[in-house]
Amino acid sequence: MATPRPQSPRPMPSSAKVGLHRAWILPDGIRSFTRTIWPYLWSAAAVGFAASIGLALTSLVRLPNVSMVFLLAVLFSAARFGIWPALVSSGLSFLAYNFFFIEPLHTFAVTQPHELLALFVLLAAAVLTSTIAGRAREQARLAAERDVASQRLYRFARRLSALADPQSVVDHAAIQAHGDLHCPCVILFPERGRLGVVAAWPPEDHLDPEALSAADLALAKGEATGLATTLCPAVPWLFLPLRTPEGTIGVIGVALPNNAPLTPEARTLFETVAELTATALERARLGQEISAARTAAEAERVRNTLLASISHDFRTPLASILGAATSLIDYGARLPEPAQRDLLVQVKDEAEHLDGMVRNLLAMTRLEAGALELNRDWVDLQELFDRAVAVARRRGAPQSFDVHVEEGLPFVFADPNLLDQVLANMVGNAIQHAGSGERITLEAKREGSMVVLSVTDNGPGIAPEVLPRIFEKFARAPRSSGDAGEGTGLGLAIVKGIVEAHQGTVAAVSPVADGRGARIEIRLPLPKEGS
Repeated sequence: MATPRPQSPRPMPSSAKVGLHRAWILPDGIRSFTRTIWPYLWSAAAVGFAASIGLALTSLVRLPNVSMVFLLAVLFSAARFGIWPALVSSGLSFLAYNFFFIEPLHTFAVTQPHELLALFVLLAAAVLTSTIAGRAREQARLAAERDVASQRLYRFARRLSALADPQSVVDHAAIQAHGDLHCPCVILFPERGRLGVVAAWPPEDHLDPEALSAADLALAKGEATGLATTLCPAVPWLFLPLRTPEGTIGVIGVALPNNAPLTPEARTLFETVAELTATALERARLGQEISAARTAAEAERVRNTLLASISHDFRTPLASILGAATSLIDYGARLPEPAQRDLLVQVKDEAEHLDGMVRNLLAMTRLEAGALELNRDWVDLQELFDRAVAVARRRGAPQSFDVHVEEGLPFVFADPNLLDQVLANMVGNAIQHAGSGERITLEAKREGSMVVLSVTDNGPGIAPEVLPRIFEKFARAPRSSGDAGEGTGLGLAIVKGIVEAHQGTVAAVSPVADGRGARIEIRLPLPKEGS
């Protein structure tokens, strides 16, 4: 017969644990009564302790008056618990002093007039002391609360100053008001002709009709409405308008439990939160308007720059095409065949030039729209360089070219057409800036897991003030014979965008040697082994 396996004890359900835990917690009414009665019990104990000290002193030394000991008990109660426990302590001190220290002892009778006078002087001094000390304690408590409230408002104002989104402002404001006043808070804005809740803490998305009517009235009148106000005093809410220089933009309100209005201090705190919130909302609105204005101004600047570039840089090739076409139309029959061919080649070259500028514009548009598609294939860098040099020479580049490709360099997995455009823009930039008769070097080499492609010229170089922004749109270095990037100032910006789309990097170095020259260098990742 198999021996039954001992079962491990089952864990107690969480609900049972909660119930067991709650069994040791007193009900709310008893806890409230305990908190209320405890200061008075401590005050009575202080009087009993003072009586004990007085009896001990009188048993050792004959003292004419021990009433000062009871005043210490009264001061303790006033400083620790406030005015009402201190008054109770004063009364108990009066009775204890009479019972234990005024003859006949252990009775409340007084036979000597001077003893009666001393007794009432003690009572008056105790009451006056307890009142003064209690008021001082209450003022210290209020000052501490005001300091805490000021610190909270200061931190709230700092948080609001860092917020630029109106929704974040109202969310923080609702949480702040709830934390300060311990009441539910809502913020409402007009939407399509009626108020709607835009923020609330605890989260809420609607109000009852009476509260909504009071909020509408606060928005329309620009005044406080709700409990303890002249407008809708029966509604258990307090609504304050959010006023800005442009007018009332919304309403903030708190629910008042048990129909108890806010204390003057709490009302002032709530009004301060409302003012800070309105100011932050106005600042956020102005910030959005400024941002929109800057965006519009930047868009207008780019548009004007682009139009100016196009109108200026397209004019020269178009004029050449029109001139050659006109000559062919008017004098074609009388021109020798070599002249006709030269004119047709000129038309073709200038059309290719225009096509390159248009492709740059389209590439920049796709880059900015995030719509650039990569059709990757294996690219031979030697062929890539040879094509770029052949195109440059066909277009009449006056420089000499050197091509250096490291032996054994693997193919690059990239978009061949886009890589052609990258290299064409880099070579075109060097041609435009190097000057006639200079040398342009194209080099490819491997560095770790990257391949480095560079185009270097020995021209005058890039001015220091232009170098940091050489890859920005419309960045154009001053020169005597045209513009970089095929005339529109977009060439190197397009290089940067295409290279980064291939997870590569691009950099410019100038001077290169002897205070002259410039190098544009791109780094592309090589395919991993086995891929």
